[in-house]
Amino acid sequence: MVKKIWYTYDDIHKVVKQVAEKVQNSGVKYDAMIAIGGGGFIPARMLRCFLDIPIYAVSTAYYLGETSDETADEIQKVQWIDPIPENIVGKNILVVDEVDDSRITADFVLTELQKEGFAEIGFAVIHNKLKEKQGTIPEGVHYFAGLEVNDLWINYPWDAADIEAHNARAQHSQAEA
Repeated sequence: MVKKIWYTYDDIHKVVKQVAEKVQNSGVKYDAMIAIGGGGFIPARMLRCFLDIPIYAVSTAYYLGETSDETADEIQKVQWIDPIPENIVGKNILVVDEVDDSRITADFVLTELQKEGFAEIGFAVIHNKLKEKQGTIPEGVHYFAGLEVNDLWINYPWDAADIEAHNARAQHSQAEA
């Protein structure tokens, strides 16, 4: 049985603020964010409150379902920035996702974006799972993780159909973790 943990919006907001502080203290001024859909959309929007930079989006398909860890044979681009908007060509971008799990999606997206000639690329996640990764963070990419967490199935509030039940589980699951 897969062990799970739940986080509330308040939990996530606090961690996103920590990520923003790490980004701001890095010495790199990012000109735009690129959210990896679907998990990176909400964290990117939350980060915008702190970093005040525009958000673009890309989406890939790798996992076969929202509640499954089964994967396809390879990652597919579902939505991509093509062409790169003139106002961010050669600029600094911050790629955002919710969790660094296998690192396969991050590796794919970051490697593809490096081909576009951005000046600096950063990669920010709310949670970095403490486990062996199958993918890598490409050379030269700045890495920002909010929390280092055990390898548990993470339930985010934006995936909840019943937010009250989700929050009750979050209170209970974090006490056990």
